[in-house]
Formats: sequence, structure tokens, C-alpha cells
Amino acid sequence: MKKLSLILIIMISSLLIFSCSVEDENLILDSYNTESIMVEYKTIDFEILDLINMYRTTINLEPLTLLNEATRESIVHNQYMINEGTVSHDFFYVRFQNLVEAVEAKKVLENVGYGFCNAESVVNAWLNSDGHRANIENPNITEIGISSSQDTHGKYYFTNIFVKL
Repeated sequence: MKKLSLILIIMISSLLIFSCSVEDENLILDSYNTESIMVEYKTIDFEILDLINMYRTTINLEPLTLLNEATRESIVHNQYMINEGTVSHDFFYVRFQNLVEAVEAKKVLENVGYGFCNAESVVNAWLNSDGHRANIENPNITEIGISSSQDTHGKYYFTNIFVKL
């Protein structure tokens, strides 16, 4: 009986310590308010765009155009990844829904990356990954949002959001 009580106490304590409350998730979702984000592209962002578009033209696809609304989502997601210290697609559904509401997006895809030191290295990594390359090669995608952000150690985080309007 003592053993069972101890197990129950440990299980309940674990749930209390490790569970994520609705309030916690609401705070995270509130941080995805992108309306106030000012879009400013860096040189590396334009280099990524150029490399992706050059690749797309070699396979007879139209080049992508920058979409500020998608870039806002990319900027916020990069900041989230920097804060978490890891690369992820966490809360992709929020970015997707925001773009459906903001620009009536029909399709939204995402590539993320971390630690690459320049545009060429991150784009090459995406092109050498089947899933990432499929996003870049998607013939229905017409727009792109790009964000390249550095953490306090100078490591880059990348988020590209591909959109079909």
C-alpha cells in the first residue's frame, strides 16, 4: 500500500511539474502576433531568395516573390527558435492559420535551418534534403517569406515560409 501511495504521489507530482497549462500555450500563441513586426530584409535573405530562384529556374519553375506577411511569420518563428535554443516547426499551424487569414493562403510550407554561416550553405543543405527540396520545387508555390536571425553567439537560425495564394 505504501508503495502504491508513493507511486501515485510521484505521478501526480510529475504531472504538476511537467505539464503545460492552457495559460502557457496562450502566452506562446500571443507572442505570434505579427501585425507589429517591421519587415527589414538582410543581405543574406536576398542571397537566399536569389539562390532558391536560380535553382527553380533551372528546373523550369517560376521564381518566387517576397511576401512580407510570410516574412513576419518567419521573423517571429526565428525568435521563438532562438529563445528555445533549438530548431523546430513548433506551432506551424499558427503560422499557417495567420497566413490564411492575412492573405488567404491556399498552401503553406516551411523550411527551417540552424548553424549555417551563409546563404549558399543553408540552401545547399535544403537542396540535399528530400523534404526541404520538395518545398523549394513545389510548382504551386508563388511567394516566400524569409528570415535569417542570429542568436547571441552569432549562430544563424533560418525560416523560409513558402506560400500559394
